[in-house]
Amino acid sequence: MSRTPHVPVPFAHRGPRARLFAALYVRFSGRHEVLVRERKDALFAGLKGRVLELGAGAGANLARLCADVEYAAVEPNPWLRRELERTARELGRAALVRDGVAEALPFEDASFDAVVTTLVLCSVSDVERTLAEIRRVLRPGGTYVFLEHVAARAGSARRFRQRLARPFTRSLACGCHPDRELEPALRSAGFAHVDLEAFEVPLPIVGPHVAGRARR
Repeated sequence: MSRTPHVPVPFAHRGPRARLFAALYVRFSGRHEVLVRERKDALFAGLKGRVLELGAGAGANLARLCADVEYAAVEPNPWLRRELERTARELGRAALVRDGVAEALPFEDASFDAVVTTLVLCSVSDVERTLAEIRRVLRPGGTYVFLEHVAARAGSARRFRQRLARPFTRSLACGCHPDRELEPALRSAGFAHVDLEAFEVPLPIVGPHVAGRARR
């Protein structure tokens, strides 16, 4: 069994900006949760066995998982890791919480029945490598569940605003690219089947979203 060589956690997840982002994320992420609650509930329904969440944040998704799920998480932001561990304790859930990045997961091949990302692929340094890592740690027939914000339509006013906002979100939101196109990468990542839906969320910069499941 193999694992990808170590990749250092970027400074964006370590310094004072990361601490500020964690504080703002904990305080303001509730609005987004309300807007996507039904879609998340549907996506998470039926997940079982060993489940790995990447960029798990403060643990907003943990309560959606069945009590018998064996939960593991990778979160590069140390302040969000503390919040995630606190959330797990409050829910009475066992959680294996690891430091690291999605491009080099600290787990063996075929270790998980499901992998989850929500609002994570916007901020990874290498989308294709991240998706390859997700496939690597999934067992054959395992499920990748995702809900991500993506680039607006090319040539639209919102796409222009996303491009203008990108330097600020990359600096202040742990590397977030609001104008990142993800659907081509998801469909060409080598999954046996990808079920993807595009939808809108009433937010000015990160309104366009995609959500769905891919099978290993």
